[in-house]
Amino acid sequence: MPSAEDVKSWYNQHYAAQGLQSMRPAAAYPVFLDLLGARAGNRLLDVSCGTGSLLAAARERAVDAVGVDLSDEAVKLARRVAPGAEVAVGAGEALAFRDGSFDYVSCLGSLEHFLDMGKGLEEMKRVAKPAAHFCIMVPNQDFIGWKVLGHQGTAQQDINEHLLPLKAWRQLFERHGLVVLRVVPDRWHAVRWRSPPSPNGGKRGAARFVIGPVLEAGWRLVPLRWQYQFVFVLANRSTPPTSP
Repeated sequence: MPSAEDVKSWYNQHYAAQGLQSMRPAAAYPVFLDLLGARAGNRLLDVSCGTGSLLAAARERAVDAVGVDLSDEAVKLARRVAPGAEVAVGAGEALAFRDGSFDYVSCLGSLEHFLDMGKGLEEMKRVAKPAAHFCIMVPNQDFIGWKVLGHQGTAQQDINEHLLPLKAWRQLFERHGLVVLRVVPDRWHAVRWRSPPSPNGGKRGAARFVIGPVLEAGWRLVPLRWQYQFVFVLANRSTPPTSP
C-alpha cells in the first residue's frame, strides 16, 4: 500500500501536468448541488476538492464554500477557479475543522483513493452538522464498460484505487452510520453531449450534437448496478432523514 506522501506526490504530479484539464468542465458540477438541495447562506465542505469547480458553483449560489485537498497543486488551482472560497491543503482522513461545522459535505470521485476510507467517512460525519446531507461519488466495480473492455479502473487507477459494486458501497456507508437517501448514476459522460455545436465546430460538432441525444438515451437504459459511477446522497443515521 502506498504511503500518504506517495499519494500526495502522485496527485501533485497529476495536477501539475494536466492543470484544469484534469477535471470535468464547470457545467458538470451544479447537479451535485441540486442533489444536496444546497441553499444560499449554508456551508459546504468539498473533501478532495481538486481544482475547485464545485466550490465555484456553490459560490455562484451564495453557498459558503470550503475545500480541502491533499495536493498542493490542486489547491493552487482551486484558489484561482473559486476566488473567495476557503481552500486548504489536508488529508480527508484528518480534517482540520471543528465538529458540526457544515450543512453539506461532498466528496466526488476521491473516497476510493483514501488510504483509510472508513476513517475518511468518520471525519466527514464529525465535521457535519447533525442534519447535514452528504454527496459522495464512487466508481462501480461492475461497470459494464469495463466488462466489455476486459479491464477495470478509472483514469486515476494507478494510485490506491478501491473498486466496489453497488451493494458493497451501500454497506460501507451504512456501517459508518450513514443512511442512503438516494443513489443516482453519474451520467456526465452522456449529458455532456447535450450542448449545441459551437460556430467553429464544423461537421464534427454538428454530428456530436445529433448523436448526443441517442447516446444519452442509450445510457439511461443501462441498469444502475452496471453504471460507471454512483452518486450517493446520504444523511446521518442519528438524525431523522429528510429529503434534500
